[in-house]
Amino acid sequence: MQSLLKFSERFGDMLSNVLLTVLYYVVLGPFALVYQLVADPLHLRRRPEGNWTGWDETNDTLAAARRQD
Repeated sequence: MQSLLKFSERFGDMLSNVLLTVLYYVVLGPFALVYQLVADPLHLRRRPEGNWTGWDETNDTLAAARRQD
């Protein structure tokens, strides 16, 4: 019985490593590559209309700025 428990623990450790490796390379790897090619979160790429971002005035008054919403 003790040998069965030892085997199942080793098999579970091995299986979890295999499954996590497959998950990383099959799901996260391609997603990261596509995201890196498509996304520009820092807006570093030059856009045709320019890099200007308009100012959004949400806190026009001191009372609005203190509201913190």
